[in-house]
Amino acid sequence: MRVSPIRKLLVGSLGMVLGLSAVPAQAVDVDDSMSTKTPYAAEGSHYTAPPQGFHAVNTQIVARHGSRGLSGFKYDALTMKVWQKAHELGTVKPAGKSLHQQTEAMHEANETLGDEATWAQMAGRAQLTGGDFKRGYGNLTPLGAREHEQMGERLAHRMPELFDGGSGTTVDLVSSGEPRAAESGWHFRSGLLKEAPQAAGNVSETIRSDTATLYFHKDKNNADYKAYKKYLSGDRVKNYVDSVWNQPKSKKYARSVLTRIYSEDFVDRLAAGEWTFEIPSGKKIDNEVDAAVQLYNLYIVAPALGMDFSQYFTPEEANWFAMLLDAEDYVQKGPGFTGSDISYRNSRPLLDDFFASIDRQSAEHPDGSATLRFAHAETLIPFEALIKAPGSQTQITTSDLDFWKATDWRGASQGRMAANVQWDVFANDQGQQVVRMLLNEREVPFGGTCRAIGDGSVFYTVPELKRCLTGASVPADSWQVATPQQSGTSSPWSDASTPNSHATTSPGLRGGTAGSNALGSRGAESSVVSGGAASSADAGRPGLPATGG
Repeated sequence: MRVSPIRKLLVGSLGMVLGLSAVPAQAVDVDDSMSTKTPYAAEGSHYTAPPQGFHAVNTQIVARHGSRGLSGFKYDALTMKVWQKAHELGTVKPAGKSLHQQTEAMHEANETLGDEATWAQMAGRAQLTGGDFKRGYGNLTPLGAREHEQMGERLAHRMPELFDGGSGTTVDLVSSGEPRAAESGWHFRSGLLKEAPQAAGNVSETIRSDTATLYFHKDKNNADYKAYKKYLSGDRVKNYVDSVWNQPKSKKYARSVLTRIYSEDFVDRLAAGEWTFEIPSGKKIDNEVDAAVQLYNLYIVAPALGMDFSQYFTPEEANWFAMLLDAEDYVQKGPGFTGSDISYRNSRPLLDDFFASIDRQSAEHPDGSATLRFAHAETLIPFEALIKAPGSQTQITTSDLDFWKATDWRGASQGRMAANVQWDVFANDQGQQVVRMLLNEREVPFGGTCRAIGDGSVFYTVPELKRCLTGASVPADSWQVATPQQSGTSSPWSDASTPNSHATTSPGLRGGTAGSNALGSRGAESSVVSGGAASSADAGRPGLPATGG
Protein backbone atom coordinates (compact mmCIF):
# COMPACT_ATOMS: atom_id res chain seq x y z
CA MET A 1 0.00 0.00 0.00
CA ARG A 2 1.36 3.42 -0.99
CA VAL A 3 1.74 5.81 1.92
CA SER A 4 1.36 9.41 0.80
CA PRO A 5 4.01 11.98 1.77
CA ILE A 6 1.40 13.98 3.65
CA ARG A 7 0.36 10.92 5.65
CA LYS A 8 3.98 10.22 6.61
CA LEU A 9 4.33 13.84 7.66
CA LEU A 10 1.08 13.66 9.64
CA VAL A 11 2.35 10.67 11.62
CA GLY A 12 5.57 12.53 12.43
CA SER A 13 3.64 15.65 13.36
CA LEU A 14 1.46 13.78 15.81
CA GLY A 15 4.61 12.39 17.38
CA MET A 16 5.78 15.95 17.98
CA VAL A 17 2.48 16.91 19.59
CA LEU A 18 2.67 13.93 21.91
CA GLY A 19 6.28 14.68 22.77
CA LEU A 20 7.48 11.45 21.19
CA SER A 21 10.36 12.93 19.20
CA ALA A 22 13.74 13.54 20.76
CA VAL A 23 15.38 16.94 20.97
CA PRO A 24 17.87 16.29 18.11
CA ALA A 25 16.60 17.17 14.65
CA GLN A 26 15.51 14.27 12.50
CA ALA A 27 16.27 14.00 8.79
CA VAL A 28 13.03 14.42 6.83
CA ASP A 29 11.93 14.62 3.23
CA VAL A 30 10.21 17.92 2.49
CA ASP A 31 6.81 17.45 0.83
CA ASP A 32 6.52 20.45 -1.47
CA SER A 33 2.79 19.87 -2.02
CA MET A 34 1.73 21.85 1.05
CA SER A 35 3.60 25.04 0.13
CA THR A 36 3.94 27.47 3.04
CA LYS A 37 1.54 25.51 5.25
CA THR A 38 4.04 22.66 5.59
CA PRO A 39 4.57 21.79 9.28
CA TYR A 40 8.08 22.38 10.54
CA ALA A 41 10.87 19.85 10.75
CA ALA A 42 14.47 20.87 11.39
CA GLU A 43 16.60 20.18 8.33
CA GLY A 44 19.97 19.78 10.04
CA SER A 45 21.60 18.54 13.23
CA HIS A 46 25.35 18.44 12.48
CA TYR A 47 27.31 21.67 12.74
CA THR A 48 30.84 22.72 11.88
CA ALA A 49 32.85 23.76 14.92
CA PRO A 50 34.04 27.39 14.90
CA PRO A 51 37.66 28.20 14.00
CA GLN A 52 40.15 27.43 16.75
CA GLY A 53 40.26 30.18 19.33
CA PHE A 54 36.67 31.27 18.70
CA HIS A 55 33.83 30.76 21.18
CA ALA A 56 30.08 31.39 21.07
CA VAL A 57 29.04 34.91 22.09
CA ASN A 58 25.70 35.62 20.42
CA THR A 59 22.88 34.31 18.27
CA GLN A 60 20.33 36.22 16.21
CA ILE A 61 17.15 34.39 15.24
CA VAL A 62 14.00 35.20 13.31
CA ALA A 63 11.32 32.52 12.97
CA ARG A 64 7.85 32.28 11.55
CA HIS A 65 5.14 31.35 14.04
CA GLY A 66 4.38 27.65 14.43
CA SER A 67 1.73 25.65 12.62
CA ARG A 68 -1.72 27.19 12.90
CA GLY A 69 -5.26 26.47 11.88
CA LEU A 70 -7.18 28.19 9.11
CA SER A 71 -7.03 31.97 9.22
CA GLY A 72 -10.81 32.31 8.98
CA PHE A 73 -14.10 30.60 8.14
CA LYS A 74 -13.80 30.77 4.36
CA TYR A 75 -12.24 27.75 2.59
CA ASP A 76 -14.23 25.37 4.76
CA ALA A 77 -17.40 27.45 4.41
CA LEU A 78 -17.18 27.56 0.62
CA THR A 79 -16.30 23.88 0.31
CA MET A 80 -19.38 22.97 2.34
CA LYS A 81 -21.57 25.21 0.17
CA VAL A 82 -20.45 23.43 -3.00
CA TRP A 83 -20.95 20.00 -1.41
CA GLN A 84 -24.42 20.94 -0.16
CA LYS A 85 -25.48 22.01 -3.66
CA ALA A 86 -24.20 18.76 -5.13
CA HIS A 87 -25.95 16.82 -2.38
CA GLU A 88 -29.26 18.56 -3.15
CA LEU A 89 -28.86 17.49 -6.79
CA GLY A 90 -27.85 13.95 -5.87
CA THR A 91 -24.49 14.29 -7.62
CA VAL A 92 -22.09 13.46 -4.77
CA LYS A 93 -20.09 10.32 -5.58
CA PRO A 94 -19.30 7.67 -2.95
CA ALA A 95 -15.72 8.98 -2.69
CA GLY A 96 -17.10 12.38 -1.70
CA LYS A 97 -19.74 11.29 0.82
CA SER A 98 -17.54 12.03 3.85
CA LEU A 99 -16.20 15.38 2.62
CA HIS A 100 -18.88 17.49 4.28
CA GLN A 101 -18.44 15.68 7.59
CA GLN A 102 -14.65 16.09 7.41
CA THR A 103 -14.97 19.77 6.57
CA GLU A 104 -17.44 20.34 9.40
CA ALA A 105 -15.00 18.64 11.77
CA MET A 106 -12.24 20.96 10.58
CA HIS A 107 -14.50 23.95 11.15
CA GLU A 108 -15.26 22.82 14.69
CA ALA A 109 -11.58 22.20 15.42
CA ASN A 110 -10.69 25.72 14.28
CA GLU A 111 -13.50 27.24 16.33
CA THR A 112 -11.98 25.86 19.53
CA LEU A 113 -8.27 26.49 18.85
CA GLY A 114 -6.42 28.20 21.67
CA ASP A 115 -4.28 27.42 24.69
CA GLU A 116 -5.81 29.33 27.58
CA ALA A 117 -3.33 27.91 30.09
CA THR A 118 -0.43 29.35 28.11
CA TRP A 119 -2.24 32.65 27.65
CA ALA A 120 -2.70 32.88 31.41
CA GLN A 121 1.05 32.44 31.89
CA MET A 122 1.68 35.18 29.33
CA ALA A 123 -0.72 37.68 30.92
CA GLY A 124 1.06 41.02 31.16
CA ARG A 125 4.22 39.57 29.61
CA ALA A 126 3.51 39.96 25.90
CA GLN A 127 3.09 43.25 24.11
CA LEU A 128 0.32 42.69 21.55
CA THR A 129 -0.54 45.06 18.72
CA GLY A 130 -2.68 42.68 16.66
CA GLY A 131 -5.53 41.97 19.08
CA ASP A 132 -5.91 39.92 22.24
CA PHE A 133 -5.73 36.18 22.74
CA LYS A 134 -9.06 34.51 22.06
CA ARG A 135 -10.19 31.09 20.97
CA GLY A 136 -10.88 30.40 17.33
CA TYR A 137 -9.44 30.57 13.85
CA GLY A 138 -5.84 31.64 13.31
CA ASN A 139 -4.39 30.33 16.56
CA LEU A 140 -1.47 27.96 16.96
CA THR A 141 -2.26 24.27 17.03
CA PRO A 142 -0.65 22.00 19.63
CA LEU A 143 1.78 21.02 16.89
CA GLY A 144 2.69 24.66 16.30
CA ALA A 145 3.45 25.14 19.98
CA ARG A 146 5.62 22.06 20.07
CA GLU A 147 7.55 23.09 16.95
CA HIS A 148 8.86 26.17 18.75
CA GLU A 149 9.35 24.46 22.07
CA GLN A 150 11.59 21.89 20.43
CA MET A 151 13.46 24.55 18.49
CA GLY A 152 14.24 26.24 21.80
CA GLU A 153 15.41 22.94 23.24
CA ARG A 154 17.78 22.42 20.32
CA LEU A 155 19.20 25.93 20.62
CA ALA A 156 20.09 25.23 24.25
CA HIS A 157 22.07 22.19 23.12
CA ARG A 158 23.68 23.85 20.08
CA MET A 159 24.92 27.00 21.84
CA PRO A 160 25.21 25.99 25.53
CA GLU A 161 27.78 28.69 26.31
CA LEU A 162 25.10 31.37 25.89
CA PHE A 163 22.79 29.80 28.44
CA ASP A 164 25.08 28.78 31.28
CA GLY A 165 23.45 31.20 33.71
CA GLY A 166 26.41 33.54 33.92
CA SER A 167 25.64 37.00 35.29
CA GLY A 168 26.85 38.67 32.10
CA THR A 169 24.47 36.96 29.69
CA THR A 170 21.11 38.15 28.37
CA VAL A 171 18.37 36.91 26.02
CA ASP A 172 15.86 39.29 24.43
CA LEU A 173 12.50 38.12 23.00
CA VAL A 174 10.65 40.08 20.33
CA SER A 175 7.53 39.45 18.23
CA SER A 176 5.52 41.19 15.55
CA GLY A 177 2.82 41.85 18.14
CA GLU A 178 0.42 39.36 16.57
CA PRO A 179 -0.89 36.83 19.13
CA ARG A 180 0.31 33.67 17.36
CA ALA A 181 3.79 35.14 16.90
CA ALA A 182 4.07 36.15 20.55
CA GLU A 183 2.78 32.77 21.70
CA SER A 184 5.36 31.04 19.50
CA GLY A 185 8.04 33.02 21.29
CA TRP A 186 6.69 31.94 24.66
CA HIS A 187 6.82 28.27 23.69
CA PHE A 188 10.36 28.73 22.35
CA ARG A 189 11.32 30.30 25.67
CA SER A 190 9.78 27.36 27.54
CA GLY A 191 11.76 24.85 25.51
CA LEU A 192 14.98 26.78 25.96
CA LEU A 193 14.58 26.95 29.73
CA LYS A 194 13.52 23.32 29.91
CA GLU A 195 17.00 22.36 28.68
CA ALA A 196 18.85 25.28 30.31
CA PRO A 197 16.99 26.08 33.56
CA GLN A 198 20.08 27.81 34.91
CA ALA A 199 19.50 30.60 32.38
CA ALA A 200 16.09 31.58 33.79
CA GLY A 201 17.44 34.78 35.31
CA ASN A 202 19.00 35.84 32.01
CA VAL A 203 16.09 35.21 29.65
CA SER A 204 13.56 38.01 29.32
CA GLU A 205 10.22 37.30 31.00
CA THR A 206 8.46 39.58 28.54
CA ILE A 207 8.05 39.54 24.78
CA ARG A 208 8.13 43.03 23.36
CA SER A 209 6.74 43.90 19.94
CA ASP A 210 8.55 45.56 17.05
CA THR A 211 6.47 46.11 13.93
CA ALA A 212 9.24 48.04 12.17
CA THR A 213 11.49 44.98 11.98
CA LEU A 214 8.98 42.11 12.08
CA TYR A 215 5.79 43.44 10.44
CA PHE A 216 7.44 45.77 7.96
CA HIS A 217 5.07 44.91 5.11
CA LYS A 218 2.30 46.69 7.05
CA ASP A 219 4.49 49.45 8.51
CA LYS A 220 3.59 52.77 6.88
CA ASN A 221 6.84 54.24 8.19
CA ASN A 222 8.89 51.76 6.19
CA ALA A 223 10.94 53.61 3.57
CA ASP A 224 9.63 51.30 0.84
CA TYR A 225 6.01 51.04 2.00
CA LYS A 226 4.43 53.13 -0.78
CA ALA A 227 6.60 51.69 -3.53
CA TYR A 228 5.90 48.17 -2.33
CA LYS A 229 2.12 48.70 -2.22
CA LYS A 230 2.26 50.13 -5.73
CA TYR A 231 4.24 47.11 -6.90
CA LEU A 232 1.73 44.66 -5.37
CA SER A 233 -1.21 46.33 -7.08
CA GLY A 234 0.60 46.81 -10.38
CA ASP A 235 -0.01 45.07 -13.69
CA ARG A 236 3.29 43.18 -13.68
CA VAL A 237 2.40 41.10 -10.64
CA LYS A 238 -1.25 40.68 -11.61
CA ASN A 239 -0.52 39.68 -15.20
CA TYR A 240 2.16 37.18 -14.19
CA VAL A 241 0.01 35.54 -11.52
CA ASP A 242 -2.97 35.37 -13.88
CA SER A 243 -0.80 33.80 -16.57
CA VAL A 244 0.49 31.15 -14.19
CA TRP A 245 -2.99 30.34 -12.89
CA ASN A 246 -4.65 30.33 -16.31
CA GLN A 247 -2.50 27.55 -17.69
CA PRO A 248 -4.52 24.57 -19.01
CA LYS A 249 -3.28 22.30 -16.22
CA SER A 250 -5.18 24.36 -13.65
CA LYS A 251 -8.49 23.33 -15.21
CA LYS A 252 -7.22 19.82 -15.89
CA TYR A 253 -6.25 19.15 -12.28
CA ALA A 254 -9.26 20.96 -10.84
CA ARG A 255 -11.53 18.75 -12.90
CA SER A 256 -9.71 15.55 -11.97
CA VAL A 257 -10.00 16.43 -8.28
CA LEU A 258 -13.66 17.40 -8.39
CA THR A 259 -14.89 14.54 -10.60
CA ARG A 260 -13.74 12.05 -8.00
CA ILE A 261 -16.12 13.78 -5.57
CA TYR A 262 -18.97 14.98 -7.81
CA SER A 263 -20.55 13.85 -11.06
CA GLU A 264 -19.19 14.97 -14.43
CA ASP A 265 -22.39 16.90 -15.10
CA PHE A 266 -22.15 18.81 -11.83
CA VAL A 267 -18.53 19.77 -12.52
CA ASP A 268 -19.44 20.82 -16.08
CA ARG A 269 -22.16 23.13 -14.76
CA LEU A 270 -19.81 24.50 -12.10
CA ALA A 271 -17.15 25.18 -14.73
CA ALA A 272 -19.71 26.94 -16.92
CA GLY A 273 -20.45 29.39 -14.12
CA GLU A 274 -24.02 28.24 -13.54
CA TRP A 275 -23.68 28.94 -9.82
CA THR A 276 -21.78 31.39 -7.67
CA PHE A 277 -21.07 30.43 -4.07
CA GLU A 278 -20.27 33.36 -1.80
CA ILE A 279 -19.71 34.04 1.90
CA PRO A 280 -20.17 37.34 3.81
CA SER A 281 -16.48 38.25 3.55
CA GLY A 282 -16.89 38.50 -0.23
CA LYS A 283 -14.89 35.39 -1.08
CA LYS A 284 -16.62 33.29 -3.69
CA ILE A 285 -16.47 30.37 -6.08
CA ASP A 286 -17.28 31.04 -9.73
CA ASN A 287 -15.82 27.97 -11.41
CA GLU A 288 -14.16 24.58 -10.97
CA VAL A 289 -10.67 25.97 -10.34
CA ASP A 290 -11.95 28.15 -7.50
CA ALA A 291 -13.72 25.13 -5.98
CA ALA A 292 -10.63 22.93 -6.16
CA VAL A 293 -8.51 25.66 -4.58
CA GLN A 294 -10.84 25.90 -1.57
CA LEU A 295 -10.47 22.17 -1.01
CA TYR A 296 -6.71 22.37 -1.53
CA ASN A 297 -6.52 24.93 1.27
CA LEU A 298 -8.08 22.36 3.61
CA TYR A 299 -5.59 19.74 2.42
CA ILE A 300 -2.56 21.86 3.29
CA VAL A 301 -3.69 22.91 6.77
CA ALA A 302 -5.06 19.50 7.79
CA PRO A 303 -1.81 17.98 9.18
CA ALA A 304 -1.40 20.84 11.65
CA LEU A 305 -4.80 19.88 13.05
CA GLY A 306 -4.14 16.15 13.10
CA MET A 307 -6.40 15.62 10.08
CA ASP A 308 -5.89 14.17 6.62
CA PHE A 309 -7.46 15.33 3.35
CA SER A 310 -4.91 13.60 1.12
CA GLN A 311 -7.48 11.19 -0.30
CA TYR A 312 -8.81 14.03 -2.44
CA PHE A 313 -5.52 14.79 -4.22
CA THR A 314 -2.92 12.82 -6.08
CA PRO A 315 0.67 14.04 -5.52
CA GLU A 316 0.69 15.46 -9.05
CA GLU A 317 -2.48 17.47 -8.45
CA ALA A 318 -1.36 18.77 -5.07
CA ASN A 319 2.02 19.78 -6.46
CA TRP A 320 0.37 21.79 -9.21
CA PHE A 321 -1.69 23.84 -6.79
CA ALA A 322 1.35 24.27 -4.53
CA MET A 323 3.28 25.61 -7.51
CA LEU A 324 0.55 28.19 -8.15
CA LEU A 325 0.72 29.42 -4.56
CA ASP A 326 4.51 29.42 -4.61
CA ALA A 327 4.63 31.53 -7.77
CA GLU A 328 2.40 34.19 -6.24
CA ASP A 329 4.28 34.29 -2.93
CA TYR A 330 7.58 34.47 -4.81
CA VAL A 331 6.71 37.54 -6.87
CA GLN A 332 4.79 39.26 -4.09
CA LYS A 333 7.32 38.92 -1.29
CA GLY A 334 10.20 36.72 -2.42
CA PRO A 335 13.10 37.19 -4.86
CA GLY A 336 10.71 38.49 -7.52
CA PHE A 337 11.50 39.60 -11.05
CA THR A 338 14.95 39.88 -12.61
CA GLY A 339 16.64 43.21 -12.01
CA SER A 340 14.32 44.41 -9.22
CA ASP A 341 14.47 44.23 -5.42
CA ILE A 342 11.13 45.90 -4.65
CA SER A 343 9.52 42.61 -3.61
CA TYR A 344 11.91 42.14 -0.68
CA ARG A 345 13.90 45.27 0.10
CA ASN A 346 11.34 46.39 2.70
CA SER A 347 12.96 43.76 4.97
CA ARG A 348 16.10 45.90 5.32
CA PRO A 349 15.10 47.10 8.84
CA LEU A 350 15.30 43.49 10.02
CA LEU A 351 18.78 43.03 8.55
CA ASP A 352 19.90 46.30 10.12
CA ASP A 353 18.54 45.06 13.44
CA PHE A 354 20.51 41.82 13.17
CA PHE A 355 23.75 43.77 12.84
CA ALA A 356 22.81 46.40 15.43
CA SER A 357 21.88 43.70 17.93
CA ILE A 358 25.15 41.83 17.37
CA ASP A 359 27.14 45.03 17.93
CA ARG A 360 25.15 46.24 20.94
CA GLN A 361 24.73 42.93 22.72
CA SER A 362 28.35 41.88 22.16
CA ALA A 363 29.53 45.14 23.69
CA GLU A 364 27.12 45.15 26.62
CA HIS A 365 27.08 41.40 27.30
CA PRO A 366 30.36 39.89 26.04
CA ASP A 367 29.77 36.68 28.01
CA GLY A 368 26.78 35.73 25.88
CA SER A 369 23.57 37.13 24.40
CA ALA A 370 20.76 36.42 21.97
CA THR A 371 17.81 38.08 20.27
CA LEU A 372 14.94 35.72 19.50
CA ARG A 373 12.34 37.08 17.05
CA PHE A 374 8.96 35.61 16.11
CA ALA A 375 7.00 36.74 13.12
CA HIS A 376 5.40 35.60 9.86
CA ALA A 377 5.98 34.24 6.38
CA GLU A 378 5.75 37.85 5.18
CA THR A 379 8.84 38.46 7.34
CA LEU A 380 10.93 35.38 6.56
CA ILE A 381 10.40 35.14 2.81
CA PRO A 382 11.65 38.64 1.89
CA PHE A 383 14.43 38.49 4.49
CA GLU A 384 15.78 35.28 2.95
CA ALA A 385 15.77 36.97 -0.45
CA LEU A 386 17.56 40.03 0.93
CA ILE A 387 20.39 37.99 2.44
CA LYS A 388 20.57 35.69 -0.62
CA ALA A 389 19.91 32.54 1.40
CA PRO A 390 19.98 29.25 -0.52
CA GLY A 391 16.74 28.77 -2.41
CA SER A 392 16.21 32.54 -2.60
CA GLN A 393 19.00 33.50 -4.98
CA THR A 394 17.37 33.20 -8.40
CA GLN A 395 14.93 35.62 -10.00
CA ILE A 396 12.47 35.06 -12.83
CA THR A 397 11.02 36.81 -15.86
CA THR A 398 7.35 37.21 -16.68
CA SER A 399 7.67 34.40 -19.23
CA ASP A 400 8.69 31.84 -16.59
CA LEU A 401 5.26 30.27 -16.19
CA ASP A 402 6.60 26.81 -15.30
CA PHE A 403 7.63 28.26 -11.97
CA TRP A 404 9.12 25.20 -10.28
CA LYS A 405 11.26 24.57 -13.36
CA ALA A 406 12.46 28.16 -13.49
CA THR A 407 13.62 28.36 -9.86
CA ASP A 408 14.52 26.21 -6.88
CA TRP A 409 12.35 28.34 -4.57
CA ARG A 410 9.79 26.23 -2.72
CA GLY A 411 7.30 27.58 -0.21
CA ALA A 412 7.55 24.30 1.70
CA SER A 413 11.17 25.15 2.54
CA GLN A 414 11.52 28.92 2.35
CA GLY A 415 8.26 29.82 4.08
CA ARG A 416 7.07 26.72 5.92
CA MET A 417 5.56 26.97 9.38
CA ALA A 418 8.23 27.97 11.93
CA ALA A 419 10.73 28.60 9.11
CA ASN A 420 13.75 30.32 10.57
CA VAL A 421 17.07 32.02 9.94
CA GLN A 422 19.67 31.84 12.68
CA TRP A 423 23.05 33.57 12.83
CA ASP A 424 25.41 32.04 15.39
CA VAL A 425 28.20 34.47 16.33
CA PHE A 426 31.63 33.44 17.62
CA ALA A 427 34.50 35.66 18.80
CA ASN A 428 38.20 35.27 19.54
CA ASP A 429 40.42 37.03 22.07
CA GLN A 430 41.33 39.68 19.49
CA GLY A 431 37.67 40.72 19.26
CA GLN A 432 37.11 39.34 15.78
CA GLN A 433 33.67 37.86 15.15
CA VAL A 434 32.54 35.23 12.67
CA VAL A 435 29.00 34.17 11.79
CA ARG A 436 27.56 30.78 10.86
CA MET A 437 24.12 30.91 9.23
CA LEU A 438 21.41 28.28 9.65
CA LEU A 439 18.30 28.05 7.48
CA ASN A 440 15.69 25.88 9.17
CA GLU A 441 18.53 24.72 11.45
CA ARG A 442 20.71 23.60 8.53
CA GLU A 443 24.15 25.12 7.89
CA VAL A 444 24.06 27.14 4.69
CA PRO A 445 26.38 29.61 2.95
CA PHE A 446 25.63 33.27 2.37
CA GLY A 447 25.11 34.12 -1.29
CA GLY A 448 25.87 37.10 -3.46
CA THR A 449 29.41 38.42 -3.12
CA CYS A 450 29.86 37.32 0.50
CA ARG A 451 33.29 35.76 1.08
CA ALA A 452 33.81 33.09 3.69
CA ILE A 453 36.95 33.15 5.84
CA GLY A 454 38.37 30.27 3.83
CA ASP A 455 37.65 28.01 0.90
CA GLY A 456 34.75 25.73 1.82
CA SER A 457 34.13 27.47 5.14
CA VAL A 458 30.66 28.23 6.51
CA PHE A 459 31.97 31.14 8.60
CA TYR A 460 31.98 34.81 7.59
CA THR A 461 33.30 37.82 9.47
CA VAL A 462 30.76 40.39 10.63
CA PRO A 463 32.44 43.23 8.67
CA GLU A 464 32.37 41.12 5.51
CA LEU A 465 28.65 40.47 5.93
CA LYS A 466 28.02 44.17 6.43
CA ARG A 467 29.90 44.81 3.18
CA CYS A 468 28.20 42.20 1.03
CA LEU A 469 24.68 42.54 2.47
CA THR A 470 24.40 46.28 3.15
CA GLY A 471 27.10 47.86 0.98
CA ALA A 472 29.05 49.14 3.97
CA SER A 473 32.62 50.30 3.31
CA VAL A 474 35.10 48.09 5.14
CA PRO A 475 38.84 47.39 4.79
CA ALA A 476 39.66 45.09 1.87
CA ASP A 477 40.90 42.30 4.12
CA SER A 478 37.91 42.35 6.47
CA TRP A 479 36.76 38.95 5.26
CA GLN A 480 39.84 37.36 6.83
CA VAL A 481 40.49 36.34 10.41
CA ALA A 482 43.86 36.48 12.13
CA THR A 483 46.25 33.65 11.34
CA PRO A 484 48.78 32.43 13.91
CA GLN A 485 51.45 34.53 12.19
CA GLN A 486 49.33 37.66 12.39
CA SER A 487 48.11 37.29 15.94
CA GLY A 488 50.75 35.23 17.68
CA THR A 489 48.05 32.77 18.75
CA SER A 490 47.34 29.24 17.66
CA SER A 491 44.06 30.14 15.95
CA PRO A 492 44.12 29.19 12.26
CA TRP A 493 41.45 30.56 9.94
CA SER A 494 40.27 27.16 8.83
CA ASP A 495 37.24 25.53 10.41
CA ALA A 496 37.67 22.67 12.83
CA SER A 497 35.21 19.82 12.68
CA THR A 498 33.75 18.15 15.72
CA PRO A 499 33.54 14.33 15.61
CA ASN A 500 29.82 14.41 14.87
CA SER A 501 29.90 17.37 12.50
CA HIS A 502 29.92 17.20 8.74
CA ALA A 503 28.72 19.10 5.70
CA THR A 504 25.19 17.98 5.00
CA THR A 505 23.36 17.91 1.71
CA SER A 506 21.09 20.91 1.55
CA PRO A 507 17.55 20.22 0.28
CA GLY A 508 16.93 23.95 -0.13
CA LEU A 509 20.11 24.25 -2.20
CA ARG A 510 18.74 21.63 -4.61
CA GLY A 511 21.98 19.75 -5.07
CA GLY A 512 24.40 22.05 -3.25
CA THR A 513 26.11 21.32 0.05
CA ALA A 514 25.90 23.31 3.21
CA GLY A 515 29.62 22.99 3.78
CA SER A 516 30.55 24.71 0.54
CA ASN A 517 30.23 28.17 -0.92
CA ALA A 518 28.17 26.84 -3.80
CA LEU A 519 25.37 29.24 -4.60
CA GLY A 520 22.84 27.06 -6.37
CA SER A 521 21.38 27.83 -9.74
CA ARG A 522 22.19 31.51 -9.65
CA GLY A 523 25.82 30.69 -10.37
CA ALA A 524 27.26 33.51 -8.27
CA GLU A 525 30.95 33.24 -7.64
CA SER A 526 32.29 31.77 -4.44
CA SER A 527 35.32 32.97 -2.54
CA VAL A 528 38.55 31.09 -2.22
CA VAL A 529 41.75 31.83 -0.37
CA SER A 530 44.84 31.75 -2.52
CA GLY A 531 48.17 33.03 -1.33
CA GLY A 532 46.43 34.96 1.44
CA ALA A 533 44.21 36.87 -1.00
CA ALA A 534 40.59 36.36 -1.88
CA SER A 535 39.42 35.80 -5.42
CA SER A 536 35.73 35.86 -6.18
CA ALA A 537 34.81 32.58 -7.42
CA ASP A 538 -5.18 36.39 0.08
CA ALA A 539 -4.33 39.40 -2.27
CA GLY A 540 -4.42 37.52 -5.54
CA ARG A 541 -6.93 35.20 -7.14
CA PRO A 542 -10.28 34.34 -5.53
CA GLY A 543 -9.76 31.63 -2.98
CA LEU A 544 -5.97 31.91 -2.94
CA PRO A 545 -4.77 32.19 0.64
CA ALA A 546 -2.57 34.96 1.78
CA THR A 547 0.57 33.22 3.01
CA GLY A 548 -0.98 33.67 6.40
CA GLY A 549 1.61 35.27 8.52
